[in-house]
Amino acid sequence: MDIANEKKPVDYLAYFTKQLPRDLAAMATLRDELEKRQCAMTAVEATLKIKNEAVALREQASAELDSARKEAKAIADEAKVRTDLTVAREKAADQREKELDARDRTLNAALAAREKAVSDRESVVATSERDLSAREAKLANAQTKLDNDAAALDARIKAFQSKVAALNV
Repeated sequence: MDIANEKKPVDYLAYFTKQLPRDLAAMATLRDELEKRQCAMTAVEATLKIKNEAVALREQASAELDSARKEAKAIADEAKVRTDLTVAREKAADQREKELDARDRTLNAALAAREKAVSDRESVVATSERDLSAREAKLANAQTKLDNDAAALDARIKAFQSKVAALNV
């Protein structure tokens, strides 16, 4: 505000004809530059937003990767424990199988020995039965001969008694 009116008065005609087009051109240039800068600022803001989102996504991916690694390590540890347990069970089963095989061989050897002993006893019994049958046959023959001899002796005794009786009569 110019109260004292110390400035020289503005010549509006000269201003509108000479200065205003220059000022409008300068303002249009400023507007275009401001628009470019605003676009650049918007691009920078968008880039920063994208960068921040990328950083957040990276952090999230890193956290998920760490979680997945921990989970994979836990699964690997569990698998190792199960593998060790399976190996221990297989070793125990192999040992048990060896023990059972040894016991089976021992029992088979004992069974074979018993079968041989039974076979030997059967052959001894068969031999004894054959000998007994032969002895029974001899004994039957001897009994038959004895019966025949006893009958013949009885006949001779009766004949002798009849002779003695005939002599005594």
